[in-house]
Amino acid sequence: MRIPFGKKGLLAAGAAITGTVFFWRVRARRREEAEAREWEAEIAGAVDEGRAATAASPSMPSSEPTSV
Repeated sequence: MRIPFGKKGLLAAGAAITGTVFFWRVRARRREEAEAREWEAEIAGAVDEGRAATAASPSMPSSEPTSV
């Protein structure tokens, strides 16, 4: 079987494929890291909101009767 561009063309094609796969894996890893940072920020925001709501609530006991 004859290679249209010879050995140099085959080597260039292999390098292009390898570069594409490498770029794709790095991009996927960065995307996962960005998603993880978004989740961490969302969780931290929810915790802060909960703490703020707790601090803003009155510390008086409930006026509902308790059954013993």
